Amino acid sequence: MSTDGSWQLDIESPLGKQSLWVDLTAEGEKLIGKARANGQVIDPDIIDGELVGDVASWKIKCRKPVPLTMKVTVTVNGDTMTGKAKPGMFGTFPVTGRRV
Repeated sequence: MSTDGSWQLDIESPLGKQSLWVDLTAEGEKLIGKARANGQVIDPDIIDGELVGDVASWKIKCRKPVPLTMKVTVTVNGDTMTGKAKPGMFGTFPVTGRRV
């Protein structure tokens, strides 16, 4: 399944919906890309990105409001993604995404 392109992701957290945008490119099973967030400071490069079949995963380092590493794991279906985000030790939250 192709992950290449720009994606808008919505994370349902206890603080409300958090939006994240990622630009992804698959190189075999390696996934590379850049990320940006609405209202948070994050390092732009995704880390440890991989694509196995239709499952994509990567990590993002957030610096504010709380320094943490968030792991995102999603299943890609055409122009949509569904899965979960695990921001550090704060539990797991549902994630939905669409190609933009």
